[in-house]
Amino acid sequence: MRKMQSLNELCQKLSISAATGKNWLKLGKIVPQHTQDGSPFFTSDYISRIIKELNNSKGGKLKSRRNKSFKSGFGMYKTYIPANSKNNIIVEKLLEYCSNESIYFEQSELEQIIAYYSKQLITQCSDKNYDLYKYLADDISTNLNIFNKYPQLKDFNFIYEKNTDILGLLYISLRNIGQRKNQGAYYTPTLVVNKLITKTFDKYQNGTVTDPCCGSGNFMLQLPDKIEYKNIYLSDIDELGVKISRINFALKYNIYDKKFLYSHIKVQNFLTSDNSEKYDYIIGNPPWAYNFSDKEKDFLQKKYKTAQRTNIESYDVVTEEALNKLNKNGILSFVLPESVLNVKAHKDLRKYIMDKASIKYLEYLGETFDGVQCPSIIMTCINKKTFNTKNLEVKIKNKNFIIRTNRKINPDIFNFTCDDEEYKKLEQIENIPNKITLKNNAEFALGIVTGDNKKYLSNQKKSDNEKIIKGSDIEKFKIKNCKNYILFTPSDFQQCAPEKMYRAKEKLLYKFISKKPIFAYDDKQTLTLNSCNILIPKIEGLDIKYILGILNSDIVQFYFEKKFKSVKVLKSHIEQIPIPDVKYEQQKPIINIVDKIILSKNNTEKLIKELNLLCNHLYGIKETE
Repeated sequence: MRKMQSLNELCQKLSISAATGKNWLKLGKIVPQHTQDGSPFFTSDYISRIIKELNNSKGGKLKSRRNKSFKSGFGMYKTYIPANSKNNIIVEKLLEYCSNESIYFEQSELEQIIAYYSKQLITQCSDKNYDLYKYLADDISTNLNIFNKYPQLKDFNFIYEKNTDILGLLYISLRNIGQRKNQGAYYTPTLVVNKLITKTFDKYQNGTVTDPCCGSGNFMLQLPDKIEYKNIYLSDIDELGVKISRINFALKYNIYDKKFLYSHIKVQNFLTSDNSEKYDYIIGNPPWAYNFSDKEKDFLQKKYKTAQRTNIESYDVVTEEALNKLNKNGILSFVLPESVLNVKAHKDLRKYIMDKASIKYLEYLGETFDGVQCPSIIMTCINKKTFNTKNLEVKIKNKNFIIRTNRKINPDIFNFTCDDEEYKKLEQIENIPNKITLKNNAEFALGIVTGDNKKYLSNQKKSDNEKIIKGSDIEKFKIKNCKNYILFTPSDFQQCAPEKMYRAKEKLLYKFISKKPIFAYDDKQTLTLNSCNILIPKIEGLDIKYILGILNSDIVQFYFEKKFKSVKVLKSHIEQIPIPDVKYEQQKPIINIVDKIILSKNNTEKLIKELNLLCNHLYGIKETE
């Protein structure tokens, strides 16, 4: 039984849920080699065979939508260390070898690999203290059986480069991606780390520094030399990551005092440990979308204000705890998803920030993590009782500015993409006289979710099917040529709005995934898919085509982009757009232009320019502005 592993252990190694594991067992897709007291057990060899089958692109009995969470770790994490590092090509060749040989590394084997290559690096820069440093590699693993099994692994020779996390790159590239996702482990590219470090420590005098989710220690490696090593503390729940951090720390600072290293760099859960220490600087990249157990959720919900929902987001609670662990005037600087600024689910975090601190620096990074489609930010906060936007420095793309006023901010949304002049224009738009919004003045509906577009959609018109519109089928004002057809059987679909919404005499359609609002007019009672949502205005006295003209105008585009900075057009966004409530005589010129644009098959640039001038006038924006 010693070599046998439980169903839960099998699920962890395959990065599938316990429910999926039980289902596979029930269906005979996995077969236990031993059963004890009704519980199934599996050999390591059997688990390895399953993993190879899951890796096999040609398929197999386990290939299904249910195993999407399992992915091999073989993939170069290209942005992690500098592009000019000599070690990039060595890692690429190692990964190519592993992929060609279909090698999957158990955790114990991964530890052996990291230990072996650690000694390579230690030897290159620490001849004098080799025996003293060697215990750090031995602490990872003294067993090197994997090199007997695959002797070619010894052919890869890594080169020590100061302040370059070579071991971390190896670890994250060889590690199972599914396991990394369950732990929310997204290692931060060194370019981003350096941006954060430069801004955080530009005026550093003295003080303690901690990275509570240190991974393999890349943030520590980039710290400036003016910070004394005695003031640095690191921790993480990932034991191997912590051991790599100790090696990186020892090599960076030439420290081999075992007692010091183990007291300053710990395997520790920042959220659940009883550590009451406070720090002057807290830096790093907290885990994203960590998969908490039910027991952990119960604990977190009792302790944290940002954990009062079903799906607890790890970076929310880590940021809350970090704010609690700051000394007076202490600095918190984290890499976070941009969604913390504007998504409703993170409102409690925004409220907590406003209660505890002020934002000192904010940089919009865009998509920075290799293989992760999620825009991110660097957010630096200072521990102050009163939230204040004055002197907040903002960087977005190639634009830098400092906010010189204390703006009215509420936790519904944090948007600092406007400089002071743009912010004045936003206020002007929001404060127009006789304005009205679509909140409580419109009906909204989602497009159809079929559950299987391949099954239900056709590219051929038949006697019993009809057109259905995707988000990509619409442009401003009108629907392009639609090439998809569907048999409307609502009971078969995963989600479907009431039919009257699709069959409305007039309605507006808008793209759901879009950085700016794009609305089209429909009076053909056309069906829509879920990438194309429905809006039916209900404002007495305002014509639907007038509202369409306003929503598609440049001034509303400006308002939307500056106010929300979102890649999704949400109902809550649309409901906030101020619409000039004017008499029909003032609406009529806009309606006429909208009709011409809808009917036109030629260039509409001149018409759109006329429309924008009319809309600008209604908002009090001069032509010169």
